[in-house]
Amino acid sequence: MRLYSIYEKAVEGDEDELVVVPDKFSWFAAILTPIWCIVHLMWLELLAYVGVAFILGFVTFFVGEDASWWIGIMVAILIGLEAGSIRGRFLERKGYVLKAMVPSSSKDDAAYRYFATRIFAQKHSEPTPPHTAAPASPFAPTPNAGTPGL
Repeated sequence: MRLYSIYEKAVEGDEDELVVVPDKFSWFAAILTPIWCIVHLMWLELLAYVGVAFILGFVTFFVGEDASWWIGIMVAILIGLEAGSIRGRFLERKGYVLKAMVPSSSKDDAAYRYFATRIFAQKHSEPTPPHTAAPASPFAPTPNAGTPGL
């Protein structure tokens, strides 16, 4: 089983806008980061990646090609590992709210489990009774009781 993050639009509307993000290593994000950013319309993340690649190009002059190649591999692995988190932060910036973390075997099953849990919770939630004053305890001090003077 894999863990899926369920994001939903913060503003409730007629339709449920739901995004299911898997928490797994993403080969697509690790190997083809610019294309992964474009596919998910993450322009700020693409700009950050281009900045890191530009800085890595300058680092090559100081540490050598072999070291910069290994640094590039480590950056790719980091992006692959954090792809779900990066996408989650992007969705939060766009107005989505993290609603649940669902263990499941597929995206569709995770969405189904989330909706089933939400419908079950709405169906079985008890209406709150109107607020009534609690009966006074016989041991509680009375508000008008004076203290004996000295």
